[in-house]
Amino acid sequence: MNKPLYILMAIFVIVSIGLSACASAPTAAPTVVPTTAPAAEAPAAGPTDIKGMKACYLIPALSNTFLNNLANSVKTKAAADGVEVSVYGADEGGATQQFSQIENCISMGVKAMIVMAPGSIQNVLPAVEEAKKAGIKVIGVPPGDLEPFDAIMHTDQLEDGTKMAEMACDFINKTYPDAADKGVDVAIIGNDTGDLQMKLRADGMRTISDKCPKANVVQFLDLADESITATASAAENILTAHPNVKVFLVQASAGAQGVSQTIKALPGVDVSKYGVFAGDMDPTMIDTVKSCKDPYKGLVAIGGTNLDQATYDLLKKVMQGVEYPKITNDVLEKIFCEVK
Repeated sequence: MNKPLYILMAIFVIVSIGLSACASAPTAAPTVVPTTAPAAEAPAAGPTDIKGMKACYLIPALSNTFLNNLANSVKTKAAADGVEVSVYGADEGGATQQFSQIENCISMGVKAMIVMAPGSIQNVLPAVEEAKKAGIKVIGVPPGDLEPFDAIMHTDQLEDGTKMAEMACDFINKTYPDAADKGVDVAIIGNDTGDLQMKLRADGMRTISDKCPKANVVQFLDLADESITATASAAENILTAHPNVKVFLVQASAGAQGVSQTIKALPGVDVSKYGVFAGDMDPTMIDTVKSCKDPYKGLVAIGGTNLDQATYDLLKKVMQGVEYPKITNDVLEKIFCEVK
C-alpha cells in the first residue's frame, strides 16, 4: 500500500471518532428568561374590623350575680370597641327559654355568641348547631368537650369544689383548734341532679368529709336554684334542723350571700364563728370576704380575678377571625379571709 493511501485512511479514522463524540454529548438546555418576576406569597389577612358587630351572651339566670356581673362586664368592654353584646338569662323558662333566645340571636345576625346552658348543655345543642349552620361562632362555657362548639372555656369543677373544701377545712382548724374529730357541723348546698359539671363541683365539695377530720357533714341539700332568696330560705331550714352548723359550702356566690344573710339574722350571732364558702366569684364581694367581718369567708375565682377580660379577649379574637385557643382552661384562685 502506498503512502498517500495510508494518509487518507488515517484522516478518515480521526474524522469518524470526532463525529461519534459529538453525537454522544448531551444537548444543553436553552436558557429561558422569565418575562415577569415570581409572585410573592400573599400576606396573612389582618384582623377584621369588629366595629358595628353584634354578639349574644346567654347565661342560666340573671339572678346569678356572678354570671350577671361577668356578662355585663364583657358587654361594657365590647361596647368600647363598638360591639353590641346582648345579655340574656333563662331565669323562668330554663333550657326551653334559652333555646328560643339562641334562635332570636340567630335572627339578629350576630357574629358570635357565648352559651352557658341552664342544666345540661345537651338540651340546647340543637340550637347551637343551628347557629353554627348560620355561620355564627359559638363559645361554650363550661362543657368538658369541644364539639360542637368553636371554642370552650373549661373549668375543672371537681377541683373547684375541692378548693372550697380546702378553704373551709382551714377555717375550721383555725377557728376551732380544740374541736375533736367530726366536731364541727358542716352543711353543703350543691346541685347533684343537674348538669354533670355541677355534679362534679358538688363531688369536690364532699371531699371535706375525707380530708378534714374535724368536719362533720350533717346535710347535703340538692338545690338547683342558686338565687340569694332560695339559698337564704334553704339555710334557714338547715339551721332549724341542725342549729350547730357553723360551716356552709355553697355552689355559687349568690347562694353564699343568701346563706350569709340568714346567719347574720340569727339572734346574738358571732359572725367570726361562721364560715360560708362559694364555688365562684361575685367581684363586688371580694372585699367583704377578705375583711373577715362577714360569714362569707371564701370563694373560688374562676379564671382568676380577670375572667371578664379573658372572656372578652376570646370573644374578640373569634369575631376578628384571627387565631384563637380552642380550649381555655380556667385558673382557679382561692380568695378568702385569713383567719388569725
